[in-house]
Amino acid sequence: MRIIVTGGGTAGHVNAGITILDEFKKRFPAGESLFIGTKRGLEKELIPRAGYKIKFIKARGLNRESIPVLIYSLFLIPFSIIHSVCIIMRFKPDAVIGVGGFASGPFVLASYILGKPVFLLEQNAVMGFTNRILIRFAKKIFIAFPLANIKKADKHKAVLSGNPVRNSITLSSRYANMKVNVDVNKNIQRNKTFNIFIFGGSQGARAINNCITDAIEKLNRIDSINIIHQTGRLEFEKIKDAYSGATFEYVVYDYIHGMAKIYDATDLVIARSGASTIFELIASGVPSILIPLPTAADNHQYYNAKFLSDNGVAELIEQKKLTPDFLVERIKYYKEHPEMLKTMSKKLSQIPAPKKRPEETIIETIAGSLNA
Repeated sequence: MRIIVTGGGTAGHVNAGITILDEFKKRFPAGESLFIGTKRGLEKELIPRAGYKIKFIKARGLNRESIPVLIYSLFLIPFSIIHSVCIIMRFKPDAVIGVGGFASGPFVLASYILGKPVFLLEQNAVMGFTNRILIRFAKKIFIAFPLANIKKADKHKAVLSGNPVRNSITLSSRYANMKVNVDVNKNIQRNKTFNIFIFGGSQGARAINNCITDAIEKLNRIDSINIIHQTGRLEFEKIKDAYSGATFEYVVYDYIHGMAKIYDATDLVIARSGASTIFELIASGVPSILIPLPTAADNHQYYNAKFLSDNGVAELIEQKKLTPDFLVERIKYYKEHPEMLKTMSKKLSQIPAPKKRPEETIIETIAGSLNA
């Protein structure tokens, strides 16, 4: 069996792809796989790091806010499709899986043109524009959430799988047994500190970064806190310098590869609400304050966060309401109410989930479809 996974751009898309490739390798050790992405995305680094082959096509997102960029992106599409056709004819995949991202659109179209079975992954609570277009070409679409905007005619294609999460991230025993945290990383002092993990996804989040740095003086007045902050690479030096005025313990990263250890040492997450973040929080059992990206397509991050807040396991704060004073007040509240965090953690473990891991469902469904 030979498969191609295509997509990328953000770590969310790439890590979902890697998890699917890991499951494929486990079930079909003699099979061959390939990842198709662009050189603009994190797949350039993360796919080789995971030990998989990658090829690149030229593709960009359809940025409707910039007319010149939109025109250039549209100009690239036919060339991307032609390049994709060449790759497909050489590799001869049995199936193509689109996980979202710049490369997914043209490559899935090329696969359909050549008669290759196409499968899609929709990670968000609202189906994105690209998948709304591509679903007509797909045999199945694997969905992470029950989708509100899937057409009635396409519902038979939908398989509720959940979102693939890195295998290293699992529900910590400290939440199941309500035990005190233990040291898991030399940079994270467990002791009696209240550990806060802040991140805005793989790219960082300027609004969250700025809010935290503006709040440092107020955070200095809270006893025994420790902040672990993933800033994104563009703002790393700026944010790291801003922490020089902190009197509490902190660690600042541009990007974190070992997320499992960080989650395991964390009492409260403050983050954006991309699909990967949502399902990593569910898998790790960590309560959170979620600040959706207001410009996300179809406002999907808001609906992702709402899924957790409706289940009582996260607090949703819209960015327009985010201020240093308000955020510090919420941090103090959760630090002073550990029983609230314990309740949220228990509820996280009770969220209904498919019996099988998402990547198992995806590979089994694809294999079954090809053998039918």
